[in-house]
Amino acid sequence: MERVARRFPRLAILMATLKSARRQLFWVLVSVVLWVVIMAFPTPEALGMEGQLAVALVAAACVLFATEAIPLPAIGLLIPVYQVIVGRQETEQVTNWMMSNALLFLMGTLMLVAALTARGLDKNIALFILTRVGSNVYAVVFGVIAGSALLAGFMSDAAAALMLAPVLGMISIIRDSYEGSTENLTKLLVFSVGFGAIVGSPYTPAGGARNVIMLDYMSTLGGVDVSFFQWTLYMLPFTLVMVGVLTFLLPRIFPPEIKDLSTAVQALRLEVEERPFGIDQIVVLLVFGITVVLWLSVGDLFGIGIIAIGAAAVLLVFGAVEWRHYQRDVDWGVLIIYIGAISLGGYTAQTGAASWVADSFLGLTAALGLEDGNPLVMLVSVLVTGMTSSMSAGATTSVLGPIVIEIGAQTGIPVVIMGLATALASSFGFMLIVSTPGNAIIYASGYLSATDFIKAGFWAMLCAFAVFFLILFFYWPLLV
Repeated sequence: MERVARRFPRLAILMATLKSARRQLFWVLVSVVLWVVIMAFPTPEALGMEGQLAVALVAAACVLFATEAIPLPAIGLLIPVYQVIVGRQETEQVTNWMMSNALLFLMGTLMLVAALTARGLDKNIALFILTRVGSNVYAVVFGVIAGSALLAGFMSDAAAALMLAPVLGMISIIRDSYEGSTENLTKLLVFSVGFGAIVGSPYTPAGGARNVIMLDYMSTLGGVDVSFFQWTLYMLPFTLVMVGVLTFLLPRIFPPEIKDLSTAVQALRLEVEERPFGIDQIVVLLVFGITVVLWLSVGDLFGIGIIAIGAAAVLLVFGAVEWRHYQRDVDWGVLIIYIGAISLGGYTAQTGAASWVADSFLGLTAALGLEDGNPLVMLVSVLVTGMTSSMSAGATTSVLGPIVIEIGAQTGIPVVIMGLATALASSFGFMLIVSTPGNAIIYASGYLSATDFIKAGFWAMLCAFAVFFLILFFYWPLLV
């Protein structure tokens, strides 16, 4: 096959395209068959036809989200179309689900990240971290993990990984200046960027769509308003402990070949100095800082979504960023995906599908002797992490959010505990490349293999669950 590919490259491309198309068609058919099978079952009296249509949609959407058989934005667009045409929901109701504070917040934060990148502040941030921690490799690893975690609290893990991407630029410099192998050091630095973003994403509501979606569900479905400060108070200990855990764990998995990185740090400094720091950069940093303060102080009053898009607009007004930067650097497809995902959550709650699934799940857990309390929260968190490993965290939270809120209501577990546990567990996507966009970004560097993710991710996930369970049993009860 390799010989044929070299002699007939166009034929090889065509064969690869056909293979991909067959795979996509297969999973589309699987999703359709799954929908038909679910609808063929007698409608449970407690569910009703509308609820059965919702359950069938969730099942089919899970297959499509997990396999990417069709473009993810297409799934986001088809979900509300299904709800109106097949589910017979009122158009105004569906559009209300689609446009929410969560969507505005996600849009605004993506614009702010685009502004930071457009003005070259990502490189400044990377250099700031590295010059503060020194050139010792273990100090650099701590600085990269902590910096990535800090940034991930105010943007998606993917955006945080992108912001710290200049750190990976040291790798080629290290390889040029060191005669021996640097394979372990390379993997150590790359995983420091990616895993740091993963453990940092839970500690504020701004750390990803999963957090915003769950925040919205706790308010609209559970009747519990959790402020920006309260969320951080619950989640920050997890991030702080995991930064230390990863700083200890990753160098044991990938022992670095060299200990001094001063040459690479100096090269990055020269690159930053070539780009002057002007008024635009100052304005972007100032607006970003004020935005964070407003989220913490008056986010409950005005809505963190309104504050986020207001900050993005202010940058345009002052000319610190141009609209073309937003057009070019904001992944608008992500917003479309979450329009559908958020709508899906509202649909399952409205039709009673979430309540029915919750009842079914409780019946299963009761048979296992897990009917309430922390053991049930632990079981739910494992289920959430399992789903996150095969589909996006935002989609997982959208599908399971209404269900876990209902479980909490029926078992007496505080809504805030169920909601935060779900959001936290949905961030444990360490083991697979497709688990999080941040994983895909660091894999795209070309330095990692799928087995590297399993090797490092397995131990990172075990540690994350251990820290989470300790917090669940000993810290969160002090706050409820």
